[in-house]
Formats: sequence, C-alpha cells, structure tokens
Amino acid sequence: MSVVLLIAFFSPPQLHAQQGGKIRFGNLSIIPGVEVQDVYDDNIYMGNGKEYPDDPAKTANEKKESDWITHVKPGLILNYQIPDRGDINLGYQGDFAFYNNNNGNNWKNQQGNFGVNYREPGGLILGINEFYTRVQDPFGSADQYNIGRITKRWTNDVKTKLGYAIAENFRSLLYYNNYKQKYDNSELDYSQDYTDNEYGVGLETRILARTWGFLRYHYGVRKYDTNAPGQTDEFNSNGTWQRVSTGLTWDPGAKLSGELNLGYQWNGYDHLFTDATQAVQREGKNTWVATTSINYLLTETTNLSLYLIRAVRNTSSDTNEHLVDTVIGLNLQEKLLAKLAFSAGITFIKSEYNLPVGNERTDNSYMANIGLNYAIQDWLGVGVSYNYNRKNSNTELNEFIDNQFMVMLKIVY
Repeated sequence: MSVVLLIAFFSPPQLHAQQGGKIRFGNLSIIPGVEVQDVYDDNIYMGNGKEYPDDPAKTANEKKESDWITHVKPGLILNYQIPDRGDINLGYQGDFAFYNNNNGNNWKNQQGNFGVNYREPGGLILGINEFYTRVQDPFGSADQYNIGRITKRWTNDVKTKLGYAIAENFRSLLYYNNYKQKYDNSELDYSQDYTDNEYGVGLETRILARTWGFLRYHYGVRKYDTNAPGQTDEFNSNGTWQRVSTGLTWDPGAKLSGELNLGYQWNGYDHLFTDATQAVQREGKNTWVATTSINYLLTETTNLSLYLIRAVRNTSSDTNEHLVDTVIGLNLQEKLLAKLAFSAGITFIKSEYNLPVGNERTDNSYMANIGLNYAIQDWLGVGVSYNYNRKNSNTELNEFIDNQFMVMLKIVY
C-alpha cells in the first residue's frame, strides 16, 4: 500500500470545504459536518486467501475474512477570509470505525489542520500548512510498514513558504518543511520513528496570465529518533537528499489548478553499515521523482484530476532496504443532474524494492472506484460507491484482492 491508497479510498480531511458555510460572522465561516458510512469489506486483513499445509499459522494469517464496518466521520472547519489577500483555515476531521463481527479491530483516526494563504499587494507571499494526525488504523504508512495490523501512531506534517513578488512577472521563495512520525509501541515499532527537515529555494516566472513556471532546489535531512534495543545512531538509516524540480503552477481562479512537478533526487546515508559486523551495507538511490497533482475544470459540470507521484522510501531504520514508488492516477467528477453527481477513478502503483538481491521484490497495485452522490438538500447528501484494490507481487505473501461496497449519508452545514 502506498500513501496514494489513502487519497483514492478515503475522504479528504477538509470535509469538502466547497460545501456548507451557512454559519457566518463577518469574514468568518463555520462549517460543521458529519458523514456516516457503512462498508462491506470482503478482505479486512488483506490476506491472499491461500493455504499452506506445512504452516498453519501462515494459512491463518493469510485467511480472507469479511465484515461490515461503520465509519462515523465528524468534522469542523473555521475559515477566515482576508479580503483581496487570502485566508486562514482551521479544521478537524475524525474517522471512527466500528466492525460488526471483529470488534476487537475497532479503531479511530483524528486529524487537525491549520493553514495560512496570504499575498500582499506589495509583493509579500506567505504560506503555512500543518496537518497533525493521531491514528490507529491497519493501513500502514507510505513506507508500507505492517499493513493489516492496527498500530497506534501520530504524525505532524508542516509545509511553509515565504516569498516576494518581483514586479508582476517574477517571484522568489524560500521553503521549510518538517515531518515527524512516532509510533506508540517503541519496543515493537522503533524502526519507524523519525523526523524529516527540508529546506528549499525557488524562482517562478509568469508564462501566461495565471500560469507560472518554476525551478526549485531542496535539501533534506532524516534522523531516526528511536534505535534497536542496545544500539545507538551509529548504524541506523539516517540520511540526506538533494532534489532539483521544475514544472508549472497556477493562480487561483484558473481552469487548471494544482501543480505539475517533476525532478531528480539524490539520496545518501550517513552510516554505510547496518550493524557492527559490517556484513550488510547501504547504497544510496538516485532517480527521477514527481509530486504532480492537477485538476482541470473541463466544463461547468466536469472535473478531471491527474496525479503522478514518484518517491524513494526507506522501509525501516535498521535495514538496507528501500523502495521506489511510482503512482499514476486519474479521477473524474461529473454532475449529471442538478442534484446527482458521478465519480470514478483509477490508480496504478509500482513499488520496486532493492531486496532480496537477485530476486528483488516488485509489487503492482491496481485500484478503481466508482460512485454516485445525490444531494437531497444543499446541506444533506447520500451516496453509494464501490472500491477495488488488487496487489500482485513476486512475493506471494504480499498479494491480495479487496472489494469494498459503501453507502453514505453526509451532512455539511
């Protein structure tokens, strides 16, 4: 599983901010909401369903088991508009999952976010986006750690920019990004606790009225915060990276939004060996990368979204294993009638590992979703959807097929 699986299968944390907003105090909008979702999942543990006569424990672990899961997702957004300059956002999104039969799997995810988007007519540009999540779901992390096992963990993701518009056609910007991940069980999950710090500089030039071309450079540092029992930082996967990227970005109000971002990244490690025996050593990975996400308003009723993500990811602090994730996806949203909307999406993920040597693990994941939503009122909606998720791998134990059927009721006021 990749981080994009969350994008494809779960609602975004802002409760669809384009809806609601009936509660207003001057420039302040308060948007409360709740979504109730009932899901039939035919493979809740993501097992391959195969039998292993010589290993009953493996057979039990790979058993396909189905269940009904009820999700309750409360949310709240506070949005303050700064006329002609931007806005400030503060939000909360919860996801409380209740299993019908396997209620020992019940989990809850909660996220808070804070954002500032400010542009002064004189040229000052300020952007802050922070997402704090406290989760205990079985979907693992972007590094594909322990998928299928419920783990308690928290993350804090901060992205900032500070810049200045030079005349009307040039912008210079400085970037600072921080990401921290911490698991509750440090004894079992010590290899996943780390902090990333990234610093960058960028230049942008106007190409069309609302289209900008950019060139950016970033330098990043990862430090693992917890080591294996009895070990120090001497052998962990601490490392650095450098990235050069270029592409296009758009001003608010354009038919295109988001960012076309392609680049090249150089990755290295501080410690060559994984332990004192010096039997296993690490090797840096240099490759092209992408963080592209583009929305295109084709017509007043049709919206297309394309995303392309490619990243190098460590799997843990105490090995020399890493993977390269390449993700491409396409989503369609179509307003069929005044109150009826159709959505569909497809995603392909290729995960290429550097181990085991000579027979490197490769996973190919295929995902699709389709749904219909009906607006009973502008604040009340219902919907049905279907999600398909299949992973093929040259390592059999990582394969699975999962089908999910959903019905939903949503209130956003």
